[in-house]
Amino acid sequence: MIVTKHFVYIHTSRTAGTFLNKLILEHVPGARKIQYHGHLSDLPAEFSHLPVIGFVRNPWDWYVSMFSDYRRKQQYIYKIVSDGGVLEFKETVARFLRLGDRSVLSKRLLTQLSNQAPTLINAQTPPRRGNPGLTSEHFANYPADIGYYSWLFKLMYESKIEHRVHIGRFENLREETQRLFELTGTPVTDGISSYLKEAEALNQGPRPKDHVGGYPPQLELLVGDKEKYLIDRFGYEFLEAGQWSRYPKTDFFRDLGLTDVSALLERVKKIPESLWVSDYEGKPKKNAELNDTCHIMFRFVDEYDNAFDSRDYAIWDEWKDLLTPIMEQAARKLGYENYHFPRVMLAKIPAGGEISPHSDRRASHYVHKIHVPLITNPETIFHVGIQARNLPVGEIVEINNKRNHAVTNHGEFDRIHFIFECYNLDDYGKSS
Repeated sequence: MIVTKHFVYIHTSRTAGTFLNKLILEHVPGARKIQYHGHLSDLPAEFSHLPVIGFVRNPWDWYVSMFSDYRRKQQYIYKIVSDGGVLEFKETVARFLRLGDRSVLSKRLLTQLSNQAPTLINAQTPPRRGNPGLTSEHFANYPADIGYYSWLFKLMYESKIEHRVHIGRFENLREETQRLFELTGTPVTDGISSYLKEAEALNQGPRPKDHVGGYPPQLELLVGDKEKYLIDRFGYEFLEAGQWSRYPKTDFFRDLGLTDVSALLERVKKIPESLWVSDYEGKPKKNAELNDTCHIMFRFVDEYDNAFDSRDYAIWDEWKDLLTPIMEQAARKLGYENYHFPRVMLAKIPAGGEISPHSDRRASHYVHKIHVPLITNPETIFHVGIQARNLPVGEIVEINNKRNHAVTNHGEFDRIHFIFECYNLDDYGKSS
């Protein structure tokens, strides 16, 4: 907690506090730190007339940041909830979310947290001791049925005195900081402007850029349920956490119309089993999540982390007249005139087979992933995030391959899809 001549700043864990502490202490007149991670209820009465500012973060994103940072620092709350670091992201975050469910496990964790937490935190407590401003009493009084982040946020701003509280969104940190300064009458000096424009982010934890893909559907829903307080109050959505708008991605599924696959289907039915088996020789090897899925590759990227450079295999010349019209139909539906297809393939999931839940990595941000079912059955289900669909023959469907996705084929015969990726050359300064 920092007080200035114009406002009070409340620092909630994993909301750019290091960045903001440095800005305020170095550039705002009269700024001084009262208490590291101090709560609004700890504010001395002499400053109660000042407006209060702070930040909130998309809960789905916050848990990824929290997990990565607390694990790196071996913070005591993380160590207790994750069983000493044994549990990974999914299991650890689920425990944080369910701390208020009154189960035997949650009661045990809260008892451990209460025993480990300091009994007192005040202005003399040294900062950076791996404690986000929580005491034994806080954990002992943890309320029922609320997620950890919503509980922490409410706790930081609780006060018996009514305050003027202004909350900025972490997602637009620099713009929101200037807005809050102007709202509280804080002069935005050249030093402040330069810092907001040029200063690098501070205290960033080692975290995957495609963090939303790491959310299994059940965990995505659990965050939505347990963090309802913050989600409803600030209008957050899971989509925002992934920021698909930065990339050419649909949310879950996107229908791009029907196409005539009759000629292609007849050709596919004549593919000998030996070709499915041999086609991987000398070609990119599949990921473990694909299990027994077989592919026939027509085109593939030169490097996994480069979506823009690809090469054709010899078999492409034999199939391109059947495949290209379908691909171009999809590109036109996407509104593109100058486009490229970096990966083109057929994929076969055997009867009773599956593709395990996973999210595509590396350069997959930059492309549309498009499926055209050729042979399927009602028992073949495509899962993308919290949604699941049976895709009919001849329907061109984009899927968000950055979300956690999977396929199950519980039918009696194989499922075969025509799959390709597409991107707009103009979006990346490329030419055809």
